[in-house]
Amino acid sequence: MVRKMRGLVHYLSGLAASTFFIELMRDVQMGCLFPLLPAAAAYLPDFFDFKFWKFLEKWDYNIDPAPLDPEENKVPIKRKINELSAEKRYQLCMISGRAYKVKNGGDKLEFELDDGTGKIKVKALGDDVNILLSAIGREIKEGEEVSITGYLDFEGEEKVFIVSDAPHPMFIAQRVADAIDAAYERGEVRVKLQTIRYTGDIYRRYIVDLDSDAQTVRVAIGPYVTVGSNVIDEKMPPEHRRMAEVKTRYPFEKKYPKPTVIEAFSGPSIGFKKVGDKVEEVFLPWHREWSHSFVTGVFVAALIYVIFKLIGYPHSLQLAFASMIGFWLHIIEDQLGFMGGNLFYPFSSKRIPGLGIGESGSAVLNFSTAWLMISFMIANFNAFSSRPPIPLAYHELIMLLSIPSILLYAYALWMWSASKKRIIREEKEVEEALKEEEELGGT
Repeated sequence: MVRKMRGLVHYLSGLAASTFFIELMRDVQMGCLFPLLPAAAAYLPDFFDFKFWKFLEKWDYNIDPAPLDPEENKVPIKRKINELSAEKRYQLCMISGRAYKVKNGGDKLEFELDDGTGKIKVKALGDDVNILLSAIGREIKEGEEVSITGYLDFEGEEKVFIVSDAPHPMFIAQRVADAIDAAYERGEVRVKLQTIRYTGDIYRRYIVDLDSDAQTVRVAIGPYVTVGSNVIDEKMPPEHRRMAEVKTRYPFEKKYPKPTVIEAFSGPSIGFKKVGDKVEEVFLPWHREWSHSFVTGVFVAALIYVIFKLIGYPHSLQLAFASMIGFWLHIIEDQLGFMGGNLFYPFSSKRIPGLGIGESGSAVLNFSTAWLMISFMIANFNAFSSRPPIPLAYHELIMLLSIPSILLYAYALWMWSASKKRIIREEKEVEEALKEEEELGGT
């Protein structure tokens, strides 16, 4: 729904651009549909990215904390005990075998699992004991065949399989930190953060927070959510596998002003690029590059002009200008958010941060922009009419009609200011929780 709403706003912007040219408005009155083309041009930047460029991206680090089983196409992946290695530490998987030496201490359950390829100690701690026994449906008996979901860990040199319904956040935190360090040494890397998907379109939320000041990557595993980001169960993972942090060897700067939340669909990608003596974050590096450049808008307009000039359309120049304005309005509207874009590609490769008035899916920001575009259309229709139905000067009518948009933009700024304070507070709470866990000897 959010994506459709943004698409509608861009579409309205392209239509509004057409209404500034009286020749195009007269063509519409004559039944010509060419003046609707700027509406399509206004959507082109996202069309280029989401329909083409996204699928051509290559990653240096594909971080998949809970890979799908190739045979059953669902989480968790099934592994043999002899396949559990250090590089798969903390990654969610399932092992099966016979249980021996079972010790149930109430809030702690231990046993040895033998699958024929090897043996490994299995441990369930706290709430995970109940989760395991509920999944099996009974107490584990000596020599019984069981399937266990969890992740590999180590106690000294000994391998231990920890019962869990989610990967340990250290799997993600360590690899993101490694990617930042690699970017400093190699110049640039790209990271793909895969989602944690279960059956029935249920996902596990996790958050990646890059703390530039502390030079630390923090990851927190969250609740189960739907594809619509609705929380299914408020219960969080136990303390020993809820949060993790890793310090990087080199300094970095976080550009996107919010933690990255990974929930549904395919998961985001993050670029890390060395700039000067530090590494800079580039959120969704495949998005808002050349496609969101004012220069690209000029080329699109030139192409439209040539095509429609060749087919003999008398107002091809006006159509090209309207298409360019629609394309540019898309770029400007995106700059109202946080992410920003590469506005002057190919003359610059640097992404310019957004104004941060609100999120791209903000209903307030979308409605206020849509209303502003409709206001321009009404004012232009009125101005180009032989007998204007509204007896006001152009600037007076625009000022009157845009009052709701101005008020809503002001409200969006106020909301963002309050939201920014909340985000800072939440980051501090996560930091305090991690420090407390370290003091208590958590893993």
